[in-house]
Amino acid sequence: MMEKFHHTLPDGHELVLPRFENVPVGVIRKARRLDQADQVFTILEEIMSPADLEHVDKLDRSEFNVVVRAWREGSSIEPGESSASSTS
Repeated sequence: MMEKFHHTLPDGHELVLPRFENVPVGVIRKARRLDQADQVFTILEEIMSPADLEHVDKLDRSEFNVVVRAWREGSSIEPGESSASSTS
C-alpha cells in the first residue's frame, strides 16, 4: 500500500493525499505546461475529494502555503520535477 500524506487543517479536517511522487502521471501531464501556482491547484483539484476542496477553499493564503509546504516536504520530489529527473 502506498504511503499517504496526512495533514490536519485549522478547522480539524484531516487531508489524506498521495505523496507527490505517487500522483498519477496523467495528472502531472495535465499540469506540465502551467505556471507553478496553476500546477499546484490543478494537481490538488484532481486528487482531492470535493469535501477536501471545500475545506481547503476556506483557508487563507498563509494556511494554504503551510499545507502545500508540508506536502512538498513530506515527498521526495517537488512539483515541477519528475521522478525521472530526480534520479538522473
